[in-house]
Amino acid sequence: MARSESPGSTLEISEVEKTVSALVKPPINYRKTLPPLPLSPVPETPNSSAQPEQRADTSINRVTKSTKTLESLLRAWGGNEKDVRLSLALPEVEERPPRPVSKDWPRPATSATTATTATAATGASYSTTGSQRTIKYGTGRYANVELSPQPSEDPEDPLNWPLWKKHLNLGALLSMVALVGVMKTAYISVNSVIAIEEGVSYTAAVALTAVPLMVSAVTGLASLIIARIWGKRPVYLVSMVMIFIGVVWNTHVRGSLAQNMAARIFQGLGWGAFDTLVLGSIQDTYFEHERMPMVIIHYAVSIATMMGSPLLGGVASAGPRGFELQFEIMSAFLSVSILLLIFGAPETTYNRVVSDDQPPTVQRSQSLWPTITYTKEAALEYVAKMKPWSYMTNEINVPLILQAPRAMIAPTTGLLFVLTLLPYAGLWSLASSLSLLFSPLPFMLTSDSLGALMTGPFLLATPVAVALALPLFYSRFTLTAYVTTLAIGTAFTTIGMLGFGLYISGSMDMPADGSAQPFSTPWDIGMNHVSFPVTSFLLGLLAAGSLALDATIRPVIQRSTAFTSANLAVGLRNTADMHGGLTCLRNLVTGAFIIGLPNTVFMWDDLKTATLGMGITQIVVTAAICGVYWYWGENIRRLDGRVMGLIDLSILKRTASFFDTD
Repeated sequence: MARSESPGSTLEISEVEKTVSALVKPPINYRKTLPPLPLSPVPETPNSSAQPEQRADTSINRVTKSTKTLESLLRAWGGNEKDVRLSLALPEVEERPPRPVSKDWPRPATSATTATTATAATGASYSTTGSQRTIKYGTGRYANVELSPQPSEDPEDPLNWPLWKKHLNLGALLSMVALVGVMKTAYISVNSVIAIEEGVSYTAAVALTAVPLMVSAVTGLASLIIARIWGKRPVYLVSMVMIFIGVVWNTHVRGSLAQNMAARIFQGLGWGAFDTLVLGSIQDTYFEHERMPMVIIHYAVSIATMMGSPLLGGVASAGPRGFELQFEIMSAFLSVSILLLIFGAPETTYNRVVSDDQPPTVQRSQSLWPTITYTKEAALEYVAKMKPWSYMTNEINVPLILQAPRAMIAPTTGLLFVLTLLPYAGLWSLASSLSLLFSPLPFMLTSDSLGALMTGPFLLATPVAVALALPLFYSRFTLTAYVTTLAIGTAFTTIGMLGFGLYISGSMDMPADGSAQPFSTPWDIGMNHVSFPVTSFLLGLLAAGSLALDATIRPVIQRSTAFTSANLAVGLRNTADMHGGLTCLRNLVTGAFIIGLPNTVFMWDDLKTATLGMGITQIVVTAAICGVYWYWGENIRRLDGRVMGLIDLSILKRTASFFDTD
């Protein structure tokens, strides 16, 4: 209880000034000392069996003795007058409501924790940071999983969509991803046929694959920038229109290389968005505990359709309609994908604002099938939500526009580009040159036989890609695992690339020991020594090694973004941007490889030289990348932070922890 003070017991400021000014100034060498403190006995620590009254008396005695000591010091400072004391006015402290008591166990530094029985009953707990944000948990079998990112209380938040709506959105996007994969490799089995029918060089024929791939690199980067301003849905719809024009046009271009190229360019204009934005859409709609299976499905669909397209495309192109039949079949599937995209893929970009003190009120449905109401009003309400354009950023500025380009030039993106370029571009260029190698004499393979050569890449590469995308690989992704994966992937790549060139070139050479039959030619030797199953298997090893190296892309990027990003939202955005930027860089350079390889390979020895050069270079590059990450891995991530730090992230920054600012 505070004691009352008499008017005479308070020292005014003017009196203090007079007293202090009256003091004699000490000499320079004089050392000022404080008066000795009165000794007070240290109270003994009470036993656990002591009564609460004894503990309270001990605390009061300690406070009283401390107060007397402080008063003696104040009297010494105030002078020799009695009862002259300095009064220390304590600021009034505003009473705050008691902090909510959480019954949860201490939360580890992860993005998903486990709820207790108490929190599961309410569906929320409280953050351990100063923000005191309500922490929301999942529903159903995920009732004990903390949601990451934390959703808002808006039912239109993509994270709050029912599960069937999330899956419908993903299915619509994956249908377009599958069609894009089929279009990219549609001409692998018919390049020689096009060159002969159009009377052009083989380089002009493979340009029908290379040019749209390079165009997709440009439109992919543009899609990342535009989606940041106006959302992803309008970009998807415009890209869909471009693809539709290109596919329909491609059904009637036989006999005109110019029209064929124009149709392919329209397709390339649409490929970019579905190459770079789909991963971001998955991150927009799925929580962390739901996201990994969807990413694996997306990756598997993309690889399987791209590798498997020549298998069926070659058979379809063997008929009288030629390659145009492929695009007629694609047009039928595209009509279904257009309906799915228009009515099943709403906007997923969302400005998420999570209230610190609002309790959870939105119920997230885990139903796989919607509750359909067959009424006119329900149909109009659903269609009204499918607006072509429903998102607009708060402010358009230079830092916002440069977010994706800066992610593309980050050091981690550059190192991954250098590491994976030669296997990726080598596979594309060798596959595009299969017609050049095996369509002429002595092999004279038809389009269906040429397409069958892609059986090895399809059967070997797709399982490897899916296996290395499983959570088991990501959970054990250490520096040692990273170097081991690079070594194994490079070994497969080198064996496949060198084996392909050396095997075919060696099979076409005349024996030096004179064992060849009289009047035999290299063509006869090649027909007897080249095994097409072996050739397909070597291409499959190259594809498997390339995808093994690609499997390290996602964990390396995630480690970098977790190290450099201001919060979880920025980390997810930078992850999607770096993936998209890497895809754009690889597509741009791969197109140049596809055009350049036919101009390099004039003889069988040239094929051996080209594959030797790429294989040996890849070994050197992998060794250098391993050394860089082994010794300077953290410095690379710090440099990523400097590059990404040039972006103005003030809009997204909050004064809270990494996981609270979702």
